[in-house]
Amino acid sequence: MAKDSLITNGYPSNNADDLGILNLSKNIGLSTGWMGMTSTLSTNQTISLVGFPGDHAGQMWGMSGNVSQISNPLFNYSNISEFPGQSGSPIFNTSNNIVGINVADANYPNNTNPTHYVPSSLASQYPNYGVQLTASNINWIQNNVPALKSTALYRVYNPNNGEHLYTKSLYETTTLSKTGWNYEGVNSQQPATGNAVYRLYNPNSGEHFYKTSSFERDSLVKAGWRFEQIAFYSDTAKHTPIYRLFNPNAKGKQISYFYTSSCAERDSLVKIGWRYEQISWYGL
Repeated sequence: MAKDSLITNGYPSNNADDLGILNLSKNIGLSTGWMGMTSTLSTNQTISLVGFPGDHAGQMWGMSGNVSQISNPLFNYSNISEFPGQSGSPIFNTSNNIVGINVADANYPNNTNPTHYVPSSLASQYPNYGVQLTASNINWIQNNVPALKSTALYRVYNPNNGEHLYTKSLYETTTLSKTGWNYEGVNSQQPATGNAVYRLYNPNSGEHFYKTSSFERDSLVKAGWRFEQIAFYSDTAKHTPIYRLFNPNAKGKQISYFYTSSCAERDSLVKIGWRYEQISWYGL
């Protein structure tokens, strides 16, 4: 799929249109990490690209060079000797922000299909081409990729009572970490809008509870729980389920509930006596 239309008649002939988005069904960035994007680009700027060149089958290679010319949205970069198979590789700056996508190898006069190989000694004379991430590109991506409009949901752990707290507030996460809670990372990505997830607090046990039902929220308030806030929002498209488990062996101020997006974590707890209750909310 091209930036704003479906290509129905083969590959785009204009390299300036050689930019697309794959919308994955799962947010793999939570486990792999992700890079930023920027439209800032200048001549002589150092850039790098990483890909799978055909002359090194199955191996990922990285290389660096310099921007030699910008003819928006295309730009040239020299001192890089590449090979077919690297098309679509991200081009990124020294801050690891993506500035473009590698789309064409050098116009080397001795090219013979399928090699397209430029000797490294001549790489500066025959630059390669990329399509730049312009401000309009980035704006389009940010408005059409749900994960980029999301809120990170942090998970922190209280070693004193076993509670896991889920919050979108980095300030709350940092504050709790300074008082002895253990930061465990991003639990999930939540949409900016959707079905409200209410956070309630039990002053007797010190436990927090998360509900999407306003009826259950009000019932718990009548029973003495404190309604704190709308903690975050659940994904209405139901991409990633967040499972709720109950510990029947919890006593006193031990924490009874646990929430996770991991099937493996859910199943491990069930094996040691926890009860799987339901899907509490959905992440992206």
